[in-house]
Amino acid sequence: MTILLSAMALTIIGGLLFGAPAALFAALCGGVCCALAAGFCIHRAREIDGLSEYLASVYTGGEILDIRTQREGELNALRDDIYKITTILGEQKAALEADKRLLADFLGDVAHQLKTPIAAIMLQTELWQDEAVPQTDKDQCACRVEEAAERMSWLVEQLLKLCRLDAAVVRFERKPNDAQELLAAAAQAVRPLCDARGVAVEWSGQPVSCFCDRAWTLEALTNLAKNAAEHTNAGGRVTLSCDGNALYTEFVVENDGAPIDDEEFPHLFERFWRGKNAAPGSAGIGLALAKAIAQGQEGSVRAENGPRGPRFTLRFYAGDEAVTPLSPGGHPEAVS
Repeated sequence: MTILLSAMALTIIGGLLFGAPAALFAALCGGVCCALAAGFCIHRAREIDGLSEYLASVYTGGEILDIRTQREGELNALRDDIYKITTILGEQKAALEADKRLLADFLGDVAHQLKTPIAAIMLQTELWQDEAVPQTDKDQCACRVEEAAERMSWLVEQLLKLCRLDAAVVRFERKPNDAQELLAAAAQAVRPLCDARGVAVEWSGQPVSCFCDRAWTLEALTNLAKNAAEHTNAGGRVTLSCDGNALYTEFVVENDGAPIDDEEFPHLFERFWRGKNAAPGSAGIGLALAKAIAQGQEGSVRAENGPRGPRFTLRFYAGDEAVTPLSPGGHPEAVS
């Protein structure tokens, strides 16, 4: 509009001051300016239409393109902003798709894990209702139903813990804890399993404190020790130890089992994954839960093959308080 008015003004002024030839020249200049202005407006309109079509394509699931340019101007700044927004939306969409696949896989794995104890309960119930089955066998059916129900209850409990950790609703109450006391409690928790398998369980370590949530850390340690016991043959040994420095406290769980194959390392901490040497009935949850607990407390867990066999290291960092050396038999609350 400004260019058009300027052209009209030139035409009028030229006609008044210089006569018809000058007015004609001014009119020609005005026409050129009008043509340039019209061309510019048409080009700008086409660019805006192109951006609108691109946004519509992205909205309907089309490919996200790099529409940025190195030129200056308001429209090019708008291009950059649209690219940033569409890129963020694309990343969010990919994350949602990954979450949907993860949820579908998770539900499928849960259904598969619950299928076995439910099938056992239904089979034992049918046997118990069969009049031809002797009473002694019916009593055994009741015991097997109880075992399957306990197994299912344990599985549901572990899955609920994983869900809480995944949803980040667990509030870890981190404070100094006696690392040796944690080792003793974990060893005591797995002793029945070790005794049943003919495996010895031992623990030792330096008297240090561990800045962590006691209940959840004990859960992780127990799962690592349980995994070690399940992969140790009769006559073998599971050892738990601890050490620490000013930066972190470290728990180590080792056993005399077969070494971990190289191709299994990337999958060890995946939920529901079971290696070729997994114990019968293993759900593949323990290591995944231990990893989630460690990461939830800004710690870490790693696996390797040691001189004796598999070795798992659980590490918790000191946080606001340094790792405190304890006297033998001491307790962190008693340390100044």
